[in-house]
Amino acid sequence: MTLGSSTAAPLAGAASIVLVVDDDTDTLTVAETLLADAGYEVMLAESGKGALRIITITRPDLLLLDVGMPEMDGYEVCAKLQESKDLSYLPVVLLASADAPADRARAVALGAVDTLAKPFDKETLLAKVATHVKTNAWWQELKEDVAPKRTTPPASDWELFKESFAKQTGLTAAQQERIAPLTPTELYAAPGLPVPPQKIARQIAEFMKLPYQALLISDRVALGVLPTPFCKTNLVVALTESANERSFVVSDPFNWELVQMLRRVSGEGRPPKLAVTEPTKILALFDEPMDDVARMAGGREPGRSDMTYDLPGERIQVTEEVNEQSAPIIRLVNQLIENAYAMGASDIHIEPGENDVVIRYRVDGILRVAHQFPQPQLIHPLVSRIKIMADLDIVERRLPQDGRIVFKRFASRGGDFDLRVATAPMNHGEKVVMRILDKRKAVLPLTELGFSERHMRVYQERLATPYGMILHVGPTGSGKSMSLYSALNEIRRPDINIQTAEDPIEYTLPGINQMQIHRDIGLTFQRALRSYLRQDPDVILVGEIRDRETADIAVEAALTGHLLLSTLHTNDASSTIVRLLEMGIEPYMVSSSIVVICAQRLLRRLCATCKEAYRPDERERRLVGVAPNAEITLYRPAGCDVCNRIGFKGRISTHEMLVPNDRLRLAITTKGMTAEALKRRAVEECGMTTLYWDAMEKVRAGICHLDDVLSEVRRDEFDARPEWMFEELSLDRPANRDQTPF
Repeated sequence: MTLGSSTAAPLAGAASIVLVVDDDTDTLTVAETLLADAGYEVMLAESGKGALRIITITRPDLLLLDVGMPEMDGYEVCAKLQESKDLSYLPVVLLASADAPADRARAVALGAVDTLAKPFDKETLLAKVATHVKTNAWWQELKEDVAPKRTTPPASDWELFKESFAKQTGLTAAQQERIAPLTPTELYAAPGLPVPPQKIARQIAEFMKLPYQALLISDRVALGVLPTPFCKTNLVVALTESANERSFVVSDPFNWELVQMLRRVSGEGRPPKLAVTEPTKILALFDEPMDDVARMAGGREPGRSDMTYDLPGERIQVTEEVNEQSAPIIRLVNQLIENAYAMGASDIHIEPGENDVVIRYRVDGILRVAHQFPQPQLIHPLVSRIKIMADLDIVERRLPQDGRIVFKRFASRGGDFDLRVATAPMNHGEKVVMRILDKRKAVLPLTELGFSERHMRVYQERLATPYGMILHVGPTGSGKSMSLYSALNEIRRPDINIQTAEDPIEYTLPGINQMQIHRDIGLTFQRALRSYLRQDPDVILVGEIRDRETADIAVEAALTGHLLLSTLHTNDASSTIVRLLEMGIEPYMVSSSIVVICAQRLLRRLCATCKEAYRPDERERRLVGVAPNAEITLYRPAGCDVCNRIGFKGRISTHEMLVPNDRLRLAITTKGMTAEALKRRAVEECGMTTLYWDAMEKVRAGICHLDDVLSEVRRDEFDARPEWMFEELSLDRPANRDQTPF
């Protein structure tokens, strides 16, 4: 065997040139013999650098390239070829051993036409070479016939679409003028539009009566059909539908030159089978990963939309070596957690599926898909690594487990936060949910929690009382803990002894004695409370009242000269009273101990940069509580770079504050009193503003969006408008409150 070229007489016409690159001399010898006997001119190289030197002198028709060479591997050679306008159209078949196959995601990204396992047999080698020598001829023709980047679509279809698009999305006159000269590709990237690229692609697909491609993964890409530079320039990718059928995903189906070219690729003059997606999804297929964590990933996220984010580290190549202790999986888990923390996520969901693993982050109360890995077997090393970090039993996969991660022990970037970990067995593996607990996160002052002026005044007055019970209620994730910490921060002074019992301790406050509950050793809320009553406390905070015994001790503390703050999981203020009674607390003790019950929810704030003003219709006027003829402007989400095209940024609390007076305390002790009856009395006799009407005040102020609020806060069953609304909004008082104003 000699390096360079080996020529045999061609079977017919001029011989095609095949360059074989491998550091294994046996592979080179076998390939040279088989190809030369078949009539090909064969050139050989033992290294990636040697191959690049040969290619600069003589351009081959096909490159057979080993991926596992030292110094410069096959992937690096491919990357170099993609940097050249001419050589990027050179077909490359990647060679790899059968037990360590080529990374398909990288093959797609780097423009490979096929893969070939070593050791190869004669028939397979010659069949692939014959096929891709023809690919070379077709690609060279295609290189000279690339559709221009700015192809003007037929005016009728494109102009009709823009009219439809403007109408459906409610574009302003200025925005319509801005998009008038744009091509379809330019429309996706147009700044200042209230529509994210995903929705543009969906509307184009609907207009053209084509399917929308929600997910693009490298496993479905048809190798060797279209060259990578052509795909990136024209925003197109070929997919394999079946053994003899393929389809194409495009971003611009109005580009008729491209469609005609794809007809030629489809063969037999058949119209190509098309689908539509946004440009970022297509281009993402051709992004070359740059580190071990990225190289591990073989999947793609389902694209950017108002429910997804673009995040790094999305490919996972699962091999036998990837386990809970391997460096790549360690880096991947750290990266997933660090990304979530950087985005301000409150929770991380790792979910096993039949065909994939999905990572979702909860940001501003909404779950969004961050990553989607197409290897379902990845769930086991991921979960095992998290269990090791949380000091859980990695062998036990049949039962739920709870734990805690002190992340600074594992962090590469010095993140000082903890994670509360909960695992649960599902039908395709274990699901993990991690709640991020940022110990250094600043506790907000009460004035920044979203209290209205009325509620703020009442709450601060009640917080100054020397004894009694203050309860914050609502579902998980409604901001109860932050409210309690803000309240403690408001009243803490050197002359007051404040003691807390928490599970977990979410924020550390100076000057406050905080206890972490440990049920596994018997340190429960009940035991902590009993202990605290002997610790000379002025103020006690109990993380949550979960049972009769805790409730009994809490009420006793509130009635014996202590200010007690706690939380319950109830829907509103009046149902909290019923819940305490159902726990078995005596009615007179409930009525005597309660100082204030604050029900709350977290609502998404409209992005101040891009929110759009609009005139509400009759239904919306009724919902927000204004007169039919009142002049009012409401706001809706638009989407910009500041809010990641979502239209919302940050959250604000809405509240329902029940402050019992003597008549309501008497009603609490009345046998058979329901939650709705208590709510009516609280509105009529105590002037309570319900969650709904407090939220509508934020809608009228342009802080929140009406539809978003309606998805979080339920409408009242009766006319619960508070007295102040009739005066401030000049409304007629109802004859009775049985009918709702909606």
